[in-house]
Amino acid sequence: PQKNYKEIIIMNNEKLTSKIKNISRISVVGLIVYLCVTVYTLFPNVKSEFMAGWNDYEKNGLDDVSDFAAVFGFPVSVVMIVALIIAIVTGFQLLFGMSRGESPFTKKISRAIKNMGVSLIVLEVSKALLLYMYDGTIEIGMLWLAGIVLYAFSLVFRYGTILQKESDETL
Repeated sequence: PQKNYKEIIIMNNEKLTSKIKNISRISVVGLIVYLCVTVYTLFPNVKSEFMAGWNDYEKNGLDDVSDFAAVFGFPVSVVMIVALIIAIVTGFQLLFGMSRGESPFTKKISRAIKNMGVSLIVLEVSKALLLYMYDGTIEIGMLWLAGIVLYAFSLVFRYGTILQKESDETL
């Protein structure tokens, strides 16, 4: 007996939702492990550098900072930290939301992907500006590209939301 079109769509949606849930769960675990390892690697360096010369004074490059860097360094640092926090929190929200089996084609998901993309672009630009102010070098990583790709995906997900709504209304 042949299955009707509606049953095939429902089966395909269930398989896709199951795959999204599994990948999201793996990603959540991987992200938590990555953050834990990153935080752990910071502590031994801080402890050994602190103990090695905790009361020594050495002139460093920050004593020769320009007035521009002194005035705008702190606000740029705050922008960079806020963008990083937004990217991390939004990433966790996306992964936890999809691991619970929610449909990825919702306005909430597309907005979260857009926010994450924009925050990655802001993070990369502020990091480059901060490095230029204090070090005089221009170093641009690949986060801006990831931000643009995520922003483009948000548009795809927004369109998918419209199609999902139309499909639900049709069935």
